[in-house]
Amino acid sequence: MLTTLAMLMSLTATTSHAAAPSAGGEVDVQLVLAVDTSRSMDPEEVRIQREGYVEALKHKEFIDAVRNGLTGRIAISYFEWAGDVVPGSVLGWQVIETQADAIAFADKLEARPIETQRRTSISAAVAQGASMIVSSPYRGMRQVIDISGDGPNNSGNPVAPRATRRLKPVSSSTALPSSCALRGARRP
Repeated sequence: MLTTLAMLMSLTATTSHAAAPSAGGEVDVQLVLAVDTSRSMDPEEVRIQREGYVEALKHKEFIDAVRNGLTGRIAISYFEWAGDVVPGSVLGWQVIETQADAIAFADKLEARPIETQRRTSISAAVAQGASMIVSSPYRGMRQVIDISGDGPNNSGNPVAPRATRRLKPVSSSTALPSSCALRGARRP
């Protein structure tokens, strides 16, 4: 998990384009963490996944990666999904510039109860992530939807057509199965 977050942050330094002005200001990356909590994951897997995010967000390498970006700040948000977005799971956008910011976001995440739901709709996760990026008050040099999951899309729209339609405003999307092996590719 830490390696993935650090890797995502390091990618921001290689991108240079002028971001449109926005109410929240410019950030190196708008990062949406979309986390699978479907019942295909047992409670122990869900707990380990959550702990991994919390630990990674508090880790020195993550903070250093944020500080070493062009603006030295990112905007991050989080939600859990299964057949749909888990009600009450959305943690809205927060800027991370300092270790205290990262710890505050990690603490909010850690305090959330873990809820699971039936089904797996990757397309719903893509739609929610894209919607969050488009409606964000921040403008990132990169936009990343980091989707973790362990099963096939078995609910909602097919993934490919929805991803193609929804990700046009998004410059990058990755998928991160619970095994923590990075899959996906940078979009052109």
